[in-house]
Amino acid sequence: MSKLVKRMTFAIIVIALISSVFYFESKFSKPKNVADNPKQVTQNNKTSEKKDTLKAANTSTTKINPQDLLITNDEGDISIGVSYMNPIQDDKDNLVFQVFLDNHQVDLSQLDLSGKVLFTNSEGLKVDNVKWSIEGSGHHVVAFIKIPKKINGKNLITPNTKYIQLELRDIGGVKSRVYKWDERFLK
Repeated sequence: MSKLVKRMTFAIIVIALISSVFYFESKFSKPKNVADNPKQVTQNNKTSEKKDTLKAANTSTTKINPQDLLITNDEGDISIGVSYMNPIQDDKDNLVFQVFLDNHQVDLSQLDLSGKVLFTNSEGLKVDNVKWSIEGSGHHVVAFIKIPKKINGKNLITPNTKYIQLELRDIGGVKSRVYKWDERFLK
């Protein structure tokens, strides 16, 4: 299979998986503090919109496009894409990374990520003991990596953090793949 076809297939699978995550999240989650009374919902939404507009006017941040959070690497036998999920779906206790793995040679559902993940931030904090799980089977799977936001009482992301990076080691014949998100995704 040509490299172009391999990349296109991988991109289509990643987009489909991201879309399904957003679909199920919007379908099954209920906004916090929303009353069952339709009049109150309208009023709460208007208040919320005003706060969001005010917040946007006071900061230079713009809404993050989920595709901007996805970084792909097609080296070796396995294509790997990683999305930093917290900017679009915050987890109060963990930094969450969604990892898309794709190939046409081996069953990835048995892939063991133990000892193959290293998190680093711009301040030099390193974490290699991470929680992970794999969903799916066969040649196309999704893994979730969770890293506590605090290690030994220190926040992994602070107002001074310039970047975070996730390194995946020794997967699919590639010694090291580095995925890096800069400060615009950390606030």
